[in-house]
Amino acid sequence: MASQIEIANRALTKLGEARITTLDEDSKAAETLFSMYDIVLESELRANVWNFAKTRARLPALSIDPVFGFSQQFQLPADFLRLIQVGEFNAYPATRDTRGLYSLEGRALLTDLPAPLAVRYIRRMTDATQYDSLFVEVLACRLAWECAMPITQVVSNKQTAMQEYQLAVRAAIRANAIERPSQAIADDTWMEAHVR
Repeated sequence: MASQIEIANRALTKLGEARITTLDEDSKAAETLFSMYDIVLESELRANVWNFAKTRARLPALSIDPVFGFSQQFQLPADFLRLIQVGEFNAYPATRDTRGLYSLEGRALLTDLPAPLAVRYIRRMTDATQYDSLFVEVLACRLAWECAMPITQVVSNKQTAMQEYQLAVRAAIRANAIERPSQAIADDTWMEAHVR
């Protein structure tokens, strides 16, 4: 289990820089990491369907109906970052065609599905002790990549950090995918035609 400062120090170590004690200390490294940490964290959480960041909710319908196109709208949870599933329908590709089933607009989900609406989503998680260890490495590598030029002004440090980030993402996604159950492939017209 890592802490925010351990993740920041992992990034600094990758850049060959001295460690810091807090993100609010008076140093260039701390100031740079502090300015980027939350934005980079949310970006990485949203980038993939991380198993540790998944959660479920049942959303009540809002009292104001959409102006047109759908019969109901639902307020997205405050910690919402990325949609995974609406009702029984997966939101990510290759499992079922969901075009026209719902629309994300601002902080609302519009649909004709009934309330309460079951959703699965990636949530904003700020407690670093809850992160998967491979995600910690991804986040540290991404922070090193983002902070390389402001902290070190050495182009090769940025390039090395980017390569380490790409390797870390591949390893994390592979492990994340292994833990996910297999998805059935939906029948399409080509498959149906050849079955007959």
